[in-house]
Amino acid sequence: MKYSIFTAVTLIFLASCTKPEMSSEIFSNETASFSYSSKPKSILVDASRDGGVWWFPQSSATGFSSSNDHQGKRLAGYLRSLGYQVEELPRGTTITSEILNKYENVIRAVGFGGYTTDEIAAYKSFIGGNKSLLLLQDHLTNSANDQLSAELGLAFEGSYSGTLNSFSQHVITIGATPLPYIAGSVIFNPDPAKITVLCTLTANGTNAAAMGIVNHPTSKIFFIGDMNGIETVPQPLTSNVVGWLFR
Repeated sequence: MKYSIFTAVTLIFLASCTKPEMSSEIFSNETASFSYSSKPKSILVDASRDGGVWWFPQSSATGFSSSNDHQGKRLAGYLRSLGYQVEELPRGTTITSEILNKYENVIRAVGFGGYTTDEIAAYKSFIGGNKSLLLLQDHLTNSANDQLSAELGLAFEGSYSGTLNSFSQHVITIGATPLPYIAGSVIFNPDPAKITVLCTLTANGTNAAAMGIVNHPTSKIFFIGDMNGIETVPQPLTSNVVGWLFR
């Protein structure tokens, strides 16, 4: 269910595949593996470089509103249901340390388009603290791997589809069920010193990393190479990720 700012073909495909509105039924599947603080917490969604997988069907022509329908709304709504205050940055926002340092938790939604040197410096400063980052990548059919992913040692490439079902044992993957992977990017030959792979996808005849953890000295960083599946708030995977990353 991709939307790309680069191709009209993808626009036509997405127009016929919009996701359903958020349902209260999805919250009833949450596991009790983690206890969530009753104190409100804040999460920033950096969708400033979104190519459409988070904000579609919104665009620069319509403006970007978190209250209006968009593909990231179910995930943001789920987090709000847990008591988190969620701010979603519109496409085109310049990332600064002043913005990032207001938050302990950041979701980076897709990486189409480049970050400036100053923006990468702001992210490096943020990650240098005891922070949490959920890095959501997507297909790289029409663009190269973005600088933030590269900075973290995540060499995403290509566009691959399939089903995630080869999960490594970890608190995040407890009870995880097969998850559709729709035109997402993957990491070939990941460095085990830098990345803990939690799930692979067969791509070009080899098992490539599709989901995992960056082995960072100070911050918690979880990544997945396709946004579509996680935007449907699959359980118990989403609850596990939130519990490990944001608790």
